[in-house]
Amino acid sequence: MKRSLFRYSAVIVALMSITGCSLLPMEDETLQPPLIQPASEPLDIVEAAKGNIETYLKGTANFVSASSAALSFKESGGRLKSINAKVGEEVKEGDLLAELETGDLELQLKLQKLSVERARLLYLEAKTSDVGGTDLRLREIDMERETLQLDNMEKKLASSRLYAPISGVVIFAESLNEGEYVNAFQTIITVADPSNMQLTYVAAESKDLLPIEAGMPANLKYKGKEYTGKVLQSPSNAPIAGDAAKAERNAVTIVIGMDNPPSDVQIGHSAELTIRLQSRENVLVLPRSAIRSYMGRSYVQVADGERRKEVDIEIGLSTPTQVEIVKGLEEGDRIILNN
Repeated sequence: MKRSLFRYSAVIVALMSITGCSLLPMEDETLQPPLIQPASEPLDIVEAAKGNIETYLKGTANFVSASSAALSFKESGGRLKSINAKVGEEVKEGDLLAELETGDLELQLKLQKLSVERARLLYLEAKTSDVGGTDLRLREIDMERETLQLDNMEKKLASSRLYAPISGVVIFAESLNEGEYVNAFQTIITVADPSNMQLTYVAAESKDLLPIEAGMPANLKYKGKEYTGKVLQSPSNAPIAGDAAKAERNAVTIVIGMDNPPSDVQIGHSAELTIRLQSRENVLVLPRSAIRSYMGRSYVQVADGERRKEVDIEIGLSTPTQVEIVKGLEEGDRIILNN
């Protein structure tokens, strides 16, 4: 009996080893996902075509006075005695606008005038009394000495005061209190003539103004109305500046005159400025979005059947929306936009 059971067990084990089966349930085989061909995106294509292209300088220009004067104490600094005008105040030519403290200089000046008069009278008396030789010369020297001292005092007093060189409006006044120290050549007050107006435009970089020349026509829009004008000064004809700061300003500034300006224009108002720079007709033009660049290289992608190929190009005039193609393409080439 035992021998029969042993044989039966041996048969079962043998069958299991032959079939590779086990008493565990069989796992289903994992199926691979089907291969899906990605959908091809339609290309945004434009044909290279002939057309016209124009470039403009556009920006905001500010009204300034064509006649203005910045006042400062040229000889030396000193303690401020007073500023006699405020921003927006009208002044007349010759008005006293600011002065420095001078102590008793005015009293000394009056006394010196008396000394000059005394010396002059003594000289005239000696001359009419037939006093000659050394005595007459000594009287003359006394008169000249007193006169020189008077001239020096008058110059010192004049250098401590600022007078309006023109009639106009104060557009700047330094914020200083009485007794504060003022440096030599520090601008204290600026006076401008509002009856003689022009506009200035300041560019971000000097290269933006390279095409601008004096005499070029300009279009202006002020308070919704259109006006014409012309360039009066560009960096190419600006006067030679004596200091570096002024030279830098001139390099990025143009001055424009407005034809028949309205009567309500004020200093500080602004107008929209447009100056036509260059124009090309019947040239190859592409949208700006077709141009690609990398490491200083400009190129486009040309559709050639199902293929794309890169073509280097040379660019001419350029606007915010269009680019002139000087070299590298032919009319009718199908260009893939860089979207």
